[in-house]
Amino acid sequence: MSPLSALALWAACAMAGATGSVAAADPHGGDALRFALPAATVAAELARSDETAARQYAAALAIAVGAGEALKRATGIERPDRSNERSFPSGHAVWAFSPAASVHRRHGLAPAVPLYLAATYVGWTRVHAHRHRWADVAGAALLAAAVSWWLVEPRRSQPGAPRAALALRITCTVPL
Repeated sequence: MSPLSALALWAACAMAGATGSVAAADPHGGDALRFALPAATVAAELARSDETAARQYAAALAIAVGAGEALKRATGIERPDRSNERSFPSGHAVWAFSPAASVHRRHGLAPAVPLYLAATYVGWTRVHAHRHRWADVAGAALLAAAVSWWLVEPRRSQPGAPRAALALRITCTVPL
């Protein structure tokens, strides 16, 4: 795991107050994590002194969230719990998948994998709480990926640039 993804995931878990066993039992655990993942991603990019990545990610998040809200109103798909007609796409999942897709685009797949797993967990909490269907989560993930690929530029390695020496290992146990 890269230092960037480790830092982002650690910060997201810390901000969300999620531990493996508590978070897995809470179908609303994704509520805090949907904001913690973007905040941790911006913090990690700024900690790397990569202001360009932070700005590009913030723009991608804003556009993806705005497009998601517009799609909710345009499609009028009823939620599984019948509370309203704003099911597609999942807003929580747009917030959660946007950092994963942006890190994937900027830094490659390996550092994004932990973020994709955390975003999938957020989607699971929404399905488990009967607020969305898996299609709503998948639509949100595709929207976040499309906007990230449009707005976030891949990082160009600079020859001779020092590599980060920070390493962090995070282990979460989720009983199924």
